[in-house]
Amino acid sequence: MRAHVTRTAELWKLFRNERSDPGAFYRRLAADAVAGFERRYGSLAGKRMADVGCGPGYYTEAFRAAGAVVLPLEYDPAELRLAGEPPADAVVGDAERLPIATGALDAVFCSNMLEHTPRPATVVDEMARVLRPGGWGYLSFTNWYSPWGGHEMSPYHLLGPERGVRLYEKRHGTDHKHRVGENLYVTHIGDALRMFEAHPDLVVRRTEPRYYPWAAPIMKVPGAREVLAWNCVVRFERV
Repeated sequence: MRAHVTRTAELWKLFRNERSDPGAFYRRLAADAVAGFERRYGSLAGKRMADVGCGPGYYTEAFRAAGAVVLPLEYDPAELRLAGEPPADAVVGDAERLPIATGALDAVFCSNMLEHTPRPATVVDEMARVLRPGGWGYLSFTNWYSPWGGHEMSPYHLLGPERGVRLYEKRHGTDHKHRVGENLYVTHIGDALRMFEAHPDLVVRRTEPRYYPWAAPIMKVPGAREVLAWNCVVRFERV
């Protein structure tokens, strides 16, 4: 338990400097992702993976270092260059129409992209489609009522997607990256879990708060999880 709490404290420290030094924060998360996947599924060497919403490629870099064959995919070309050169062989594409053959992948990874798509169910359908039977998936997203649900507009988002945005813009101006209804959408844990439960080809293996997975029991408490889970992780498999 002490090690888990130490990790959470370290991530919090790195997150506080995320805007000035994003690489340190995301590379730590990527290392954790590799360790977690290998603990659950064995070596990543030779595994065919997609990094959906890859951004500048921190996760792609870590998966490739572990021996995986990774397709990095990103909707916004500018996101690919946030850390300099884009990851090798990156594809500009839409998560709602993945340019991947049905059943072609062993694994699919999607970090903090779901809250930026207007049709999350379509994204989940596509992730299920490209996985082989027995393949596994990882999806994380920032739930709306978490402390960071409004991204740079937090904590104004707690007043709601309309009133909160109006108040934020009144006090801080309209020059901000994330705009509700355009590239940021209200996403709830309960809705996401019901979406997975209704999917005929997927089974959820574990749901946890990303930055403190030791507190996974809170994910079973509707309402509380929407506020207490800073970021939601859904680990699933294709049946």
